[in-house]
Amino acid sequence: MDKQHLTDTNKNWCILPMQLMHLHSVTSIEQLVSPGPWSLSQFRDSLKDHNGSVLVVGEYVRGFTIYTVGVEHADLLNIGLEPSFQGQGFGRLLLKSMIWQMPAEIKKIMLEVRVTNWKAIQFYKAMGFKKIDLRKDYYLNSKEQTSESALVMRRLLP
Repeated sequence: MDKQHLTDTNKNWCILPMQLMHLHSVTSIEQLVSPGPWSLSQFRDSLKDHNGSVLVVGEYVRGFTIYTVGVEHADLLNIGLEPSFQGQGFGRLLLKSMIWQMPAEIKKIMLEVRVTNWKAIQFYKAMGFKKIDLRKDYYLNSKEQTSESALVMRRLLP
């Protein structure tokens, strides 16, 4: 097994590098889980410039991550998991897979999360992230035309 492919054949899942063929499924998941979802073109553009992984269970994409790797830190740009697959450890697998793939010089991972997304905040805390800042009016909720602040969180890597 290499760092690009994580598989559990007994449980019928794998984590693979995101490819263009996955984007329609990824966009569908994003529509289900985000109040300000990315568009297909945003995912396509991100895939050109950043890294992405998909969680495939059986034959279907059930989750994803998009992240960028800089000189000393990485940024988790987006993560999503179909609601029926949440709470089963798949989110942890996606995030652990991303962390495992980090080059040795990467010393921290940063992310932003909506202040009202308590489920995600608790998940990130359980994964070792700490709150370090607040960004006012960071997110636009396109459905309601309102804005929302973001917590900035960081996880230090060994």
